[in-house]
Amino acid sequence: MAQSVQFSAVAQSELGYGTNPFLVPGVTKGTIFASASIAPQLLYQTALSTTRLQGQYRREAYLEKFGYTDSGSIGLIRTDQLSPYLSSTLTGNYTTSNEAIVSDPNQPVKDPLDIGRRSKILTGSDQLQWQTSARDQLSYGAQYSHQSYGKSRVPGFVGISSNYTQYGTNVGYNHSVDSRTSVGAQVSLSTVRSQIYPNSRTIQPALTARRQLTAVWEIDGHIGMVFSRIEGPFAESSNSLGIGVNLCGQYPRTHICLKLSRDTQPTGHGPLQKVTVIAGQLTHELDEHSRLSVNAQFARDSSGSFATPGTPFLGNSKLALASTDYDRDLTQRVSAGFGGRFQWRSLETQSVGTPSAAHSYTATIHVRAKLGRM
Repeated sequence: MAQSVQFSAVAQSELGYGTNPFLVPGVTKGTIFASASIAPQLLYQTALSTTRLQGQYRREAYLEKFGYTDSGSIGLIRTDQLSPYLSSTLTGNYTTSNEAIVSDPNQPVKDPLDIGRRSKILTGSDQLQWQTSARDQLSYGAQYSHQSYGKSRVPGFVGISSNYTQYGTNVGYNHSVDSRTSVGAQVSLSTVRSQIYPNSRTIQPALTARRQLTAVWEIDGHIGMVFSRIEGPFAESSNSLGIGVNLCGQYPRTHICLKLSRDTQPTGHGPLQKVTVIAGQLTHELDEHSRLSVNAQFARDSSGSFATPGTPFLGNSKLALASTDYDRDLTQRVSAGFGGRFQWRSLETQSVGTPSAAHSYTATIHVRAKLGRM
């Protein structure tokens, strides 16, 4: 029983210098900042289930009257082998944050009203997988998400509420052609109900495929149609092509992934979100005690957003993020290193007619410690 419960955590402290932490157009002023974060995890395992309770908190404080940003989350992941052929994955997560618009490489395109705001997101999902035969698998899932906002900290953006709730479901089928190839099909439905904007819905049927190209490289992706509609006085329908491709290579010391996606999805802040993302990620072990990681991403959102009181019509946006990080083990549990990051955002507004761009540079040094079971 003692061996089935494991506790671990990663604590990190940073000291750095950066410019324009909230990506406000026209701001070039730099500031020294310090940050601290802690990410604990509790893992419980039985013969047929795994329960993972994890959390994270990060706070970054700036000099030069920029104030601070912070983010925190707590999540639960439960997997169960209900029978020899049926498994379930149940997840729940709560996140609160007031970080800048380009801070998470996994979520490059945020709600435009999220600039400098306190956002709160509650999500939950349940996914069932049924192995009908040695080569065939069926899946069914349901998702829920609720997002709310506090007041904006950026001049020019009003503090009105734009809370919204999103419901979704998906059905999929996957067939293994051989040990290196699988193909399938899936259909997902999503509905958004917003507090102040029209409701929207999306249906996305798609074909999926995965192929082990070599012993090192693997490719997977999907292609399909996206049928979307917004209700209300600005009713809009959209039929577009949805594409996603991931190409990854795993060498003894190097892992590299390239990603391309183009999708349309409903949002809680007005029109349908039409996003194109190009991204690359590289991690390399220089030796057994040191690591190097490089990330780059470009995203374009061509959806625009409805005008709100005191806020001009938000048009197309372009976002870019590039970062690098070096980390070296000092002891078995403590490591240290340095890193750098570049962020850029261009946002068109109807009242101005030309893009309003902002960028920032950041350089940091860090110390990281592993606690509990490694």
